[in-house]
Amino acid sequence: MRYRPLITAAALVFIVGCTHHSVLVDKGTVTLSLRAPFAKSVQFASSLDSFALHEARLDSDSIWLALLPSDMQFSYFYLVDGEVFLPECTFSELDDFGSLNCVYIPGM
Repeated sequence: MRYRPLITAAALVFIVGCTHHSVLVDKGTVTLSLRAPFAKSVQFASSLDSFALHEARLDSDSIWLALLPSDMQFSYFYLVDGEVFLPECTFSELDDFGSLNCVYIPGM
């Protein structure tokens, strides 16, 4: 039992510590990328379509991409291997269920 906190901390570093999130805006499109080298699947959900799930596209061995229009504000989150994942993001907000979502704001 005394090792449980250590094991939990190690698991969080393994899952979360290896991810990196970025936002790139170019020619009317915002590309959200998530580096998740240990993920088998990544889905993306945004407020643009009532948080319908979409498969993120695997661009390389560990970079998952979602492309959206860059002219509208939206909230979003990821599902990594079926688990909700919220990366570090510049802007975030609470949803109707008390969970945080990232927020994309055009021009910010």
